Amino acid sequence: MRRWARWLGIGVVLGAASATLGTMWRASAHERMENIVASACIFEVEGDPSISSYGVQHTARVMSADGAVLGRVRLDADSAYEDGTRLRLVGRVSSLPDSAWGRSRYMAGEVARVSAVRIIDSEPHAIGPIEALRARMLDVIQPDASQARALVAGIVCGRTTELDQASASEAFARTGTSHLVAVSGSHLALVTSLAQVFLAFVGARLRTRYLLLVLLMSSYVILTGGSASAVRSLIMVWLTLVASWGERRGHGISALALTTMALVARDAGVVLDVGFQLSAVSVLFIQLFYRYLSYLLVRLGMPRPIAEPLSLTLCAQWGTLPITIPIFGTCSIVAPLANLVLGPVMSALLVVGLVSVPLAAIVGPLADVLLAPADVLASISVFGAQAFAGFPYASIAMAASPATALPYLAACVVYAAWLDASRWQVAVVCAAIPGALTMHLVRWTLFAPASVTVLDVGQADAILVREGSAAILVDAGVDSEVADALARNSVFQLDAVVITHWDLDHYGGLEDVLASVSVSRVVVAEGALDAMPEELAALDMPEVVELSEGDELSVGGFACTMVWPEGPVEGSENEDSVALAVSYDSGGCALDMLLAGDTEIAQEERYAGRVGDIDVLKLGHHGSAASIDAALMAQMRPELAIASAGEGNSYGHPTKECIDTVEASGARFLCTIDVGDVTVRPARGGFSVSTER
Repeated sequence: MRRWARWLGIGVVLGAASATLGTMWRASAHERMENIVASACIFEVEGDPSISSYGVQHTARVMSADGAVLGRVRLDADSAYEDGTRLRLVGRVSSLPDSAWGRSRYMAGEVARVSAVRIIDSEPHAIGPIEALRARMLDVIQPDASQARALVAGIVCGRTTELDQASASEAFARTGTSHLVAVSGSHLALVTSLAQVFLAFVGARLRTRYLLLVLLMSSYVILTGGSASAVRSLIMVWLTLVASWGERRGHGISALALTTMALVARDAGVVLDVGFQLSAVSVLFIQLFYRYLSYLLVRLGMPRPIAEPLSLTLCAQWGTLPITIPIFGTCSIVAPLANLVLGPVMSALLVVGLVSVPLAAIVGPLADVLLAPADVLASISVFGAQAFAGFPYASIAMAASPATALPYLAACVVYAAWLDASRWQVAVVCAAIPGALTMHLVRWTLFAPASVTVLDVGQADAILVREGSAAILVDAGVDSEVADALARNSVFQLDAVVITHWDLDHYGGLEDVLASVSVSRVVVAEGALDAMPEELAALDMPEVVELSEGDELSVGGFACTMVWPEGPVEGSENEDSVALAVSYDSGGCALDMLLAGDTEIAQEERYAGRVGDIDVLKLGHHGSAASIDAALMAQMRPELAIASAGEGNSYGHPTKECIDTVEASGARFLCTIDVGDVTVRPARGGFSVSTER
């Protein structure tokens, strides 16, 4: 107990001191950034650029004219600049946004954001021999030539700039094989093995061999960019070599604990680095459960060459699920199989690449010949990832909830019990997990109960209508919250997404919807297609169709009839918004509901007669003062009115006037701000309502 208390005390002191010093340093650097003039400073790019639909971003070190380092910033520019490039520029300095992304960048050491308006001058800065070798290797690989070459650059040199823009990147993410690209412990283990074979072949003495291995591993981590997960792996290799040198038994969990303490002591912000979190937790679970799980799989009758790599994958995924689900909102179902197949191929690619790429960098004219084996292995890897990603439900959307912690609870139970299970017990457990997942998928993809759910997506609209295997989404929110909402409601496919009009709070999350679930088509009002925003037109969109007044969308037993607008519209104004009358009558259950979009009193007065008596009103324009009046409430006679709005929104939605009007009519009022998702289901003699909270 004294030993535990001593180490715990050391860890707490180191963590507290590191966090305090780190906070002070960031605060001081942020204060300096607030007072700088961008054109009077020098910006030195660090690491590889990040290219996305939002532009090109860099981490840059800011220096004054006399060379004093002022801090690090997130630099936005129109062009990509390589590691070491020094820039003089005219730009705008601003604080990082108060968002998850902004906080993550702040903890990574970037204390402000600089948007380059004009680059005055750029020049490469003197770089060391390792960085020069990396630059030469990347010139030979030409990562922008193909997806295969981009993968070679990612695996061998740690550069994923080009791969992140390729469709293969999404395939690796969907199949849970992205970690095979990122430089981690498996990469260092292979490099160490190659080096040990070579050093043993040349007859190097044991201690000389250890020193050379440390130098080689350190150089390799620098070569690949020095990510937190790679540094973690490097320190663990150092500790293992030190243990062997001192003729001590290596202990993986102790090495992981010491490594974590060292990295936290250097910078407490590392604990919020997602790559480091995934790396550390996966290593911990592999150390704890790999041998046990592989033993059980062998007992089940699985051949050892399959059981051992499968056990590695299952342990890593088991440990990282509580991290990946809240961050990425997905769970890869095919990950175990994909890792089993692609793992050996991509390991071979790393070995071949480490040999062929440096040779190709030296022997320029024969580069394509030398890189041919790596090209073949990379092409096979990309093809395999895309093939697995094409499996139905290869990756399913999942939302974070208290149940997300269940894998860790299960790990505690397994570790405490450590049962020597029989073959039939192992078989039951192995069948129960995929069986439960299959039942969940079948239930929500084929037998979903009839319902209309007003999703809580902040100051935006998104309404889900579904029954059985049919489902549509009316509006797509404003950001990624809509994908989270679909995940928590177990939506895996959509027959259509109806965009009522081109306001950002109705279409802004469409890209996230398309990325998270299968969508058959997008529906807009007649005439609105030509005015589609450029950022949507640039997406890989499904079929886009136009809907006219009186047209009907069938969703299981629901009939969704367009009652507004009355003719072609551009779709850019609230009065252009699509309004849908939703009706259900099946098996003795009935429901009539109006989804008013952003229409207000002036439009509602013109179509209310066609809608008639309804049960539920989804209020127009988030419950604005002009969304409803007493005459319309008396005409449509809803028993329930629902508003979707975001907490603390600057518009004051829903307004007191709207709430008072609804309640004065005798109807019940609900808002997503207060109760979260609101689900309405047809029922005999009425309808039922349930809320998220």
